[in-house]
Amino acid sequence: MDVVDLARLQFAVTATLHFLFVAFTLGMVTVVAVLQTRALRTSDPTERAARMRRVRFWGGLYVINYALGIVSGLTQEFQFGMNWSGLSHVLGNVVGAPMAVETVVAFFLESTFLGLWAFGFGRVSARTHLLLIWGVALTAYASTFWIMVVNGFLQKPVGYAMHDGVARVTDWSALLTNGATWYALLHLTGVVALLAGVVMCAVSSYHLRHGRDLDFFRPALVHGSRLAGAGAVVTAGAGMVHLETLEEYQPEKYAVVMGESGAGLERAQEAARAAYGPGDWLPPAWVGVASVLMLLLGLVLLVLVWLPAKAGRAEGASTGRFRLRLPMVLLPMTIVALVCGWLSREVGRQPWMVTGELTVRDAIGDVSAGGMLASLIAFTLVLGGLSVVNFSLIAHYARQGPDGGLLGDDDLFPDAGPRDDSRPGGDPAPDETARVTSY
Repeated sequence: MDVVDLARLQFAVTATLHFLFVAFTLGMVTVVAVLQTRALRTSDPTERAARMRRVRFWGGLYVINYALGIVSGLTQEFQFGMNWSGLSHVLGNVVGAPMAVETVVAFFLESTFLGLWAFGFGRVSARTHLLLIWGVALTAYASTFWIMVVNGFLQKPVGYAMHDGVARVTDWSALLTNGATWYALLHLTGVVALLAGVVMCAVSSYHLRHGRDLDFFRPALVHGSRLAGAGAVVTAGAGMVHLETLEEYQPEKYAVVMGESGAGLERAQEAARAAYGPGDWLPPAWVGVASVLMLLLGLVLLVLVWLPAKAGRAEGASTGRFRLRLPMVLLPMTIVALVCGWLSREVGRQPWMVTGELTVRDAIGDVSAGGMLASLIAFTLVLGGLSVVNFSLIAHYARQGPDGGLLGDDDLFPDAGPRDDSRPGGDPAPDETARVTSY
């Protein structure tokens, strides 16, 4: 493999793994924010305590994934600096500002809000605490928006002009309203809701099959199924609209994604050669396979994700048992569909880094094949290790259930309640209702 192949493989591996962290984070933070809003709106202390119990459990899953996702994001920053100096030289004036804003939003605002929220149980007022989690959610989506602005430009460059081989922004409104950004952003919003909903279904069904915390997980299964269903509808609708516009600005990708062969591919190739000169301008053929698999899995999910909701109301019927096992199949299907969609979008742009303007070969800096291989191995090991740790921690936490180490527990976040000197350290006696009196 030459340096270009190694660079493409490295970006594919690191970006795909990081994308999985991000997708779960975006979906779950919305779930937690909505759950906490519902908790604040009730005046019944017992019901409020029960709802905050849900916030703490699902919030714990979110915090675990977020912490490890931040580290995976840092490897992306290192990769850009080490491998893609050609991209920075040509497009620094265009993508530099959005990337800088995204870094400030994600690594400063979002992380600060999350830290205050995670350590603020019982320490700040209920309304302030609710505003913090919504601050986390809004900054998470703001960060995503700026990343998609950059990605949309890579797919469909608009609002710029080239001066001495360097791109400069000429129309910020065109850049920010790029259709390649907004269609993809809407599609992504549906995807993250689908993933979060399926995760809720999988965790809930596991506990329901074992007869644990039925009152806690039955409504969670119903809500997760409905969230996944709504996400699947948005994903499918936005995806279809986006696909219809693809032929306009990426005809080569469109030809491969639509499964054209023979004369269809040759026409796309000849049109590209007429525009860009001699060469092979078609993306790899397996992109079409990934696209078809994504579409098939998406259609299956669109139909099946609604079924677990009925199991949340079933009382041990065989159909209920089937629906309780279904989420364990839907979860890997969702992850595979997400990965296929991401690869279809990014690898489908090849051989371009910026469609029609900058190839991947020209975007790579002065890096040797040996150096690229070393960084590929290092980043893959780091992200692969983080993925294993993340999955293990989330699975362990999820299996423990809602009382297996909640955010805001007395041992981590002591309140100002009466102390019991008979307990080690004089910690306050546990009282779930008293713990959330501020809510």
